[in-house]
Amino acid sequence: MREKINKYDIALILTIIAVNILILAYGTLNTVDKGKKIAYIYSDNRLVGEYTLTDDYKTEFVVESESGSNKIHIEDGYVWIEEATCPDKICLHQGRISNDGEVIVCLPNRLMVQIKDNNPEDELDVIVK
Repeated sequence: MREKINKYDIALILTIIAVNILILAYGTLNTVDKGKKIAYIYSDNRLVGEYTLTDDYKTEFVVESESGSNKIHIEDGYVWIEEATCPDKICLHQGRISNDGEVIVCLPNRLMVQIKDNNPEDELDVIVK
């Protein structure tokens, strides 16, 4: 036997939808730029460059190592790998990154591009276990 939806069911559904919208809005608004973002470029586990990501900065460069080379492009606050000599090209498909904690990795060429927010207020002072 089928029961009808009453006003309490509708209120519950609307409450769940409202809570989900609030959680989504908080997550979206919480990722607003809080400080300078810096792209750290590592090759063979060595830091080879630091680049501040701003809307008016644009550059291209090639990072070469014994394993291969990668052409890195920085523009409009984003960084991405434009060309690579690796066989699988996974690093090319990782796309553009600009947010704190995002990483592009090219394992065959031993290259890593990491974004960090240069805001000391967000850093942890101590971790207690």
